[in-house]
Amino acid sequence: MTKITKIFAVIASSLLVSFASVAGELTVSGSANASYLINGGVQNDNGKGIGISNELMFKASGELDNGYSWNYHMELDPNGGGTTDNDDTALTINTGGMGTIGIFDSEGGLSTELGYGIGAIGVGVDYANSMAATGHTAMNWGLDVSSYPNLQYHLPADILPFGLGAKVGYAPSTGDGDSNSYKNSGAQSAQGPTGDALLQYQLTAAPIDGLKVGADYATGENTSGIIDQELSGGNVYAQYAIGNLKVGYMQGFKEAGKATYADGDGTSNDSYEYDAMGIEFALNDAITISFDTTENEAKDKGQIAATKTTRTTQVVTMEADTMQIAYNVGGATVGLFHVDTSNAEFTAGKDATKTIASISMEF
Repeated sequence: MTKITKIFAVIASSLLVSFASVAGELTVSGSANASYLINGGVQNDNGKGIGISNELMFKASGELDNGYSWNYHMELDPNGGGTTDNDDTALTINTGGMGTIGIFDSEGGLSTELGYGIGAIGVGVDYANSMAATGHTAMNWGLDVSSYPNLQYHLPADILPFGLGAKVGYAPSTGDGDSNSYKNSGAQSAQGPTGDALLQYQLTAAPIDGLKVGADYATGENTSGIIDQELSGGNVYAQYAIGNLKVGYMQGFKEAGKATYADGDGTSNDSYEYDAMGIEFALNDAITISFDTTENEAKDKGQIAATKTTRTTQVVTMEADTMQIAYNVGGATVGLFHVDTSNAEFTAGKDATKTIASISMEF
């Protein structure tokens, strides 16, 4: 990773030499989504709620004296506490023949688990997670440098055959409590012990008409001492569209970095394997339906004290089946989403449902 950091530094320094530019252009866009949520299930907290989610995006672009182009964007999102977060920011410089370098904060996702792209109003079960804070549908998916401030390099477009695109990203620290990380919440600490850096690669391609494929791999560099399991994760996906029909599949894994294993106590999961598949069909220009199923297997690992060998002590597979309907009425989209979840929150025997009726618009 030291070599990667040096390469990024050389490219960045060459770009910063002439960052004087002609005044750029600024555009403002946004979206709003009003929803009615119903939670259900024998062992789930039943409840109903109404909410509105919205965001504003500011985009600016311009050209440097040396012919390079730059782009900047920032998103403002309400955080639910009566205040607004500036939580998605990116600055990129396109050099043309030498590619693009960018600095991202809570942006620039390279993980491809949602690349299979099936969902009339949102990709699979992930749509439910983005619309409601309740976690019984939340899958534990792969790693992503966008969870932390990160630096990226993108290979120039159209330089490789078959529509191949290549990107690499580097986050210096993923540790909980580090002052240079925007997303330092308790949830992030589960991804790796304090001191981990994260390096991620992404490849995408469109080899034939209608077919999209891609993959990513992320690995952690531990700087905090000896650990039993390195931080790592990866995904592959494929999507094929023909006419009004679209099908997709993805598969991936995540190994949470662990300084020590609990002795198989079943209280912390250490690795995950998951897959999803779905089908989407446009009945006409206005109505689209989709079906999707996702499985996520969590493993709790422990060490046998006498031999220091690792064993898997508990396996729980969480499964979610979704159905979505979208109706485009011109300036807005009316949606209906339903998901049935078994072994919710990786708890054996816990079943849950979630239904969301929504109307969304962009401006």
